[in-house]
Amino acid sequence: MNPDRAFIRFTYAVLYTIFIVIFAGSVVRTTHSGMGCPDWPHCFGRLIPPLNAGQLPPDYEKYLSRQDIDHTFNAFHTWIEYLNRLLTGILGILIVILIIWSFKKYFKTRKTIFYWSLSLMLLVAFEAWVGKVVVASNLDVVKITVHMFPAILIAAVCVFIIFLLEKKEKIKDKKFKWLLVLSLVCLIVQMLLGTEVRAEVDIISKSLNFAHRENWLKSVSNYLQAHELFAWLVALACIAAAGRSFNHTALQRRGLIILLLVIAEILLGLIMTQLKMPAFAQPLHLLFSSMLIVYVFAQWLRVKR
Repeated sequence: MNPDRAFIRFTYAVLYTIFIVIFAGSVVRTTHSGMGCPDWPHCFGRLIPPLNAGQLPPDYEKYLSRQDIDHTFNAFHTWIEYLNRLLTGILGILIVILIIWSFKKYFKTRKTIFYWSLSLMLLVAFEAWVGKVVVASNLDVVKITVHMFPAILIAAVCVFIIFLLEKKEKIKDKKFKWLLVLSLVCLIVQMLLGTEVRAEVDIISKSLNFAHRENWLKSVSNYLQAHELFAWLVALACIAAAGRSFNHTALQRRGLIILLLVIAEILLGLIMTQLKMPAFAQPLHLLFSSMLIVYVFAQWLRVKR
């Protein structure tokens, strides 16, 4: 039995929590709840936010004036944002446990594991700081976009730690290695294009008072066309990588997951463009794209030139 198994499982738990946090953050953005708690780290000056308007503090007007959507108290928006913060806090606690555990278990024998674990806390601290800046800027779209990328880096570091501990033999396949590199580059470019589209959609939806979803994509610039066209290149690269995975028994399971994620992303993209951007599709689109990047990265780690 691998003596690192318990630590590996806990690292997987951290990884899954990151995906939950990414999904929760997207739900916040999709429901326009980002200013549901208009101050940070408190919420309406409280550690636990109010459930109704009667629980608001006497100076609540100074908080409501910062909100974009309702200048009245909206418990739904407040608690959606608060739950997102709670999940991020849980992630922080799990990472602290991981760091302490890695120090006790590996500092004398495998310092690399401890240092990579410690880097997670630095990334979480940066993520929390960006979150504070986002709230202070009243949801500036550029800062919201920057807020997303540390989460993917945290997930990638978790995957790398797991890779170091599992000690699985690398598979020699030079063409496959470069195909995975191409897939990763395409995915990152596509995500950057997607964030530009989302930033424009945020501005357009706000100008329409967050109504008339069917019109949100009609006024988006050429970034949308670029995003849609590039999606097919991304899909082809990732499908080719998934197909190549089936040449190696040890990589088949992850290759199947990559293929399923690509199919899900294609379907969600079509749903958003053809069905007037239903709200449920946006968080899933971001979650699956984040998972796809992380899974392709994990596959890349297992292949050598």
